[in-house]
Amino acid sequence: RAIKEKDMERELLLEDQRASKVVEEYLQENPSILEQVDDCPICLEPIFGEAGAPSFLCCGKKICQSCSDPLYDSSVSSDTCPLCRQELPSEGEQLSIVSPKAAEGKAWAQCKLGVQYDRGWWGLAVDKPKAESLFRSAADQGYSHAKFLLGVIETARANYSEACRWWEAAGSQGHMNALGHLGVNYYMGCGVAKDDMKAVRLMTVSSKLQTTERRAHEMLGECFALGVGGLDVSMVRAVYYMKPSIEGAELSPDSMRLYATTLLEMSDTYYPDYEIPPTGDNNLPEALFWYRRANAESTNADPISPLESYESSIKELCACCYKTLSTDKPKCCVECKAVYYCSRECQAADWKAGHKKDCVKSLKKRLRATGLF
Repeated sequence: RAIKEKDMERELLLEDQRASKVVEEYLQENPSILEQVDDCPICLEPIFGEAGAPSFLCCGKKICQSCSDPLYDSSVSSDTCPLCRQELPSEGEQLSIVSPKAAEGKAWAQCKLGVQYDRGWWGLAVDKPKAESLFRSAADQGYSHAKFLLGVIETARANYSEACRWWEAAGSQGHMNALGHLGVNYYMGCGVAKDDMKAVRLMTVSSKLQTTERRAHEMLGECFALGVGGLDVSMVRAVYYMKPSIEGAELSPDSMRLYATTLLEMSDTYYPDYEIPPTGDNNLPEALFWYRRANAESTNADPISPLESYESSIKELCACCYKTLSTDKPKCCVECKAVYYCSRECQAADWKAGHKKDCVKSLKKRLRATGLF
């Protein structure tokens, strides 16, 4: 296990170096990006993309994602702006601030008001046509986030080439979410000719500079799992990129299966001689969780899924003492149903030894909190 931890640490260090080099080269080739982005007034780092830069309407300033995330932590959240120290406006007050600015033709206000109409926020009725009209008006003035949102609208219409056009325009202005979406489309061959090398490059830049771009994370992880786009196969890097995405968004059954397969292959790499990976570092419960969920949500069963063989093999050995299970009804963990025991004593001992970490109980809790389970 110590060897695995050191190897994973080394792999992730190498990945950080690879991604940093890709970003450095990209920004050198596109110097105008740094000229068009603002610096965060708190950490002084560039703010890449409107999606990662919430505006405070009391003072009109914005901060980067890293500095804004703690503000939404319930334990430290405040009703006071962290920049001007004024009381944050209510939804009604925000509407009264933004609406006149939008009517004056301010691009940021048009885009923000468009988002409210698109989602039905601030007490407004959902009005998709009005939202799109506001986005187009803001985009005509060069506002990058409006271009990104128009790309999302065109994708919903299956007009992928037009979506890519908008995302390329927004990405050239430093909108990293747009760049990530564009990279995914190059990988999928949607609206543009499939180009794995270009896809990996764009998704790497987006993932490095805009950590909330989940789709680019997921697809970049897939590229590492499959070894495409000039990348060597690395299950450690694949899991690193895929994990935040799979726990934070609605995914297709195929994506769930790929993530589950990646978890199992990583275990096989480090524990090739183990019938059951060691407690405290056993990926099997999580892998089976995603396999089962994929099959439950899929209309077509995966013909090459190892789920059936694993469902059978996990009932053969006690996960604690490794004795052959002779009873027809061995005891199992009711939360993950991925480990079985010969006795209640073995089950209690295994929980304390590390199954508490391996079990999907906490994973289910996180997914329920986000409405994904």
